[in-house]
Amino acid sequence: MKYIIAIGIFQALLAAVLLLRSRYKKNADDLLISLVICIGIHLSIKFFIFTFVEDQQVLNMMNTFIGFCYIPLLYLYTLKTIRPEFVSASKWYLFIPFIIGAIGYFSTVCVLFATSPNAYQVLYWYNTISLYTLLPLDIVFSCGIIYLAITKLPRNCQEKKLIVQLASLFLCIGILGVLFTILGSFIWSLNYLSRSIIYTLLIVITIRIITYKYGTVIDSGLQNSNQEMFLSVGNYNVISAVDTPEINSDSKDFLVNDVLIIEEKQPEQPQKRREILSQSEMFKIVLKLEKAMEKEQYFTDSELTLDKLAKLTNLNKYHISETLNHFVNKPFYTFVNEYRIQYVKDKFKNLSEQNRTINILELAFESGFNSKFSFNRYFKEVTSHTPTEYLNLMVKEMVF
Repeated sequence: MKYIIAIGIFQALLAAVLLLRSRYKKNADDLLISLVICIGIHLSIKFFIFTFVEDQQVLNMMNTFIGFCYIPLLYLYTLKTIRPEFVSASKWYLFIPFIIGAIGYFSTVCVLFATSPNAYQVLYWYNTISLYTLLPLDIVFSCGIIYLAITKLPRNCQEKKLIVQLASLFLCIGILGVLFTILGSFIWSLNYLSRSIIYTLLIVITIRIITYKYGTVIDSGLQNSNQEMFLSVGNYNVISAVDTPEINSDSKDFLVNDVLIIEEKQPEQPQKRREILSQSEMFKIVLKLEKAMEKEQYFTDSELTLDKLAKLTNLNKYHISETLNHFVNKPFYTFVNEYRIQYVKDKFKNLSEQNRTINILELAFESGFNSKFSFNRYFKEVTSHTPTEYLNLMVKEMVF
């Protein structure tokens, strides 16, 4: 069992490092980082117990309190994915069981170290209460998270698949825990088997998080299957809506004429270049691009191209392209447009807090978009809501 736990610790540390390195992508990643760190701490405590503790009662009954964190963190990640403006700290009370469990755990440890005559009785009650509290919570709330993800997130959303799969794994842990608890009273050897299976499932959870972030195993074939709609005037013809059929794409958000961008057939792309940059070099480039975007706001230039950004940042354009495609897993214009969307979202929040009038189209052009149609498309793709829907939800959230 110690080998399984050791592998789990390594996987959790690896997942935490990879998530920390790519944390700039999404704010909700902090919750995934917390989840894998909790798994690492959980397994580390177990590794210490199985390595240095010889008391058979402690080995068989000493549950850790870290398990009370898993479901709340996954639930908060789900809420943050559904509503990016959601503040995780507002649901602090979800961790009350974790706090109570931690108090019970360390109190039991102190009693065991003091070699009190009632130590095993205290251990028994701690184990019983924590076990019969944790397992029902895992089962009930895992089902709730699955339902929430299925009903609130878009069908092809990658985060939806991740949440459903992680919640299903935690649900399996809860169900297996119940079965082994019932059968364990008749077959003592099942205790060792049940723990091994549960620790293995925790390893699977960390691996699934890694594959989600980097697309190395699962869902890698689904990333960016559609061609990107570029905004560069050099690659597209801009046609007034007067000359085109009516477009049913969130047009109710604005009262001005729409602008349709039609993609021209691109020349055949050359054979894919081999990677010439190391991971550390690409990481440095990403940090420099992120700093430039946040500080200089180059994305507000509606005619920003890869060549222009390379000159502004004193970087090689091929290095930028390779870094975005292989390290960030995003094409150039997706990378830029996500900054534009975040700019608009921040403006929504600031202007709403000041009770000022919000002109959505004006903010769209101010952020760097040069067409209402492309703004609507990217905004809904990033937030799962139209600009008007998002603004109404944000105002409602502020009221309550």
